[in-house]
Amino acid sequence: MAQWLADITTVKQIDHYLALVWRGLAEGALRDQEAQELSEAACSRRSLLQVARETRLPPARTYFPERPKSKQSRHQAASGSRCPVRWARKRRLGDMAALPPNVRDRFTEGERAVLYIVASDCRQHGSCGSSVKEIGDRAGVGATTVRNALRRARHLGLLDITERPQWRARHLPNLVKIQCRRWLAWLEKFRPNLGLKFCPTGFKKAASSGTFGNKQKGGQPSYSRTGSPSGRSQRFARRKPPSG
Repeated sequence: MAQWLADITTVKQIDHYLALVWRGLAEGALRDQEAQELSEAACSRRSLLQVARETRLPPARTYFPERPKSKQSRHQAASGSRCPVRWARKRRLGDMAALPPNVRDRFTEGERAVLYIVASDCRQHGSCGSSVKEIGDRAGVGATTVRNALRRARHLGLLDITERPQWRARHLPNLVKIQCRRWLAWLEKFRPNLGLKFCPTGFKKAASSGTFGNKQKGGQPSYSRTGSPSGRSQRFARRKPPSG
């Protein structure tokens, strides 16, 4: 019954609502404390409707009290303590050229870091299926910056976002793909290694534990084994024909 108050727009509906509340109390469907709280909320709603009638303004859609305003300014609230590791990651990824020059200036530094992560996943896997929190952690930004970047990129025609709802379960993360052919051509020409992993070329090969296949000083492999015939090393040991 508490949710009905938000849809009440006249004083006559308030009177009918109070009649239902006291009837529920008489029948035992409501407790004394619940009925008292509902009646107080209805009285406050009636006062709001009367004020709205006098000022000729639409009534509020909720009966909950408004949250008090913070004493801090926007600059003070935004200038809190930041993680230096995430801050440095955002600065580094935001400065990397992952966007073509014609749309680079339309995004902030944090949004460019988000699109760098999306472009890397699209180049490596064909699409980006990470959640908003995962992209934000990898880019060093918050969830709001990730949503703003994806929304603006879709509005500019750069990305194609597909929702993946699940029946009676938590929805899967959205599937993000690069839609702009100009961006894809620019990445292929100027950033061919973006998001692709290559094996290292300089590494030491582990020494073999066996004796078979080891090389001699001249570079030729040695095929001698323990128990081979004495003398010159041969690739295949000759067997004597059986006697008798």
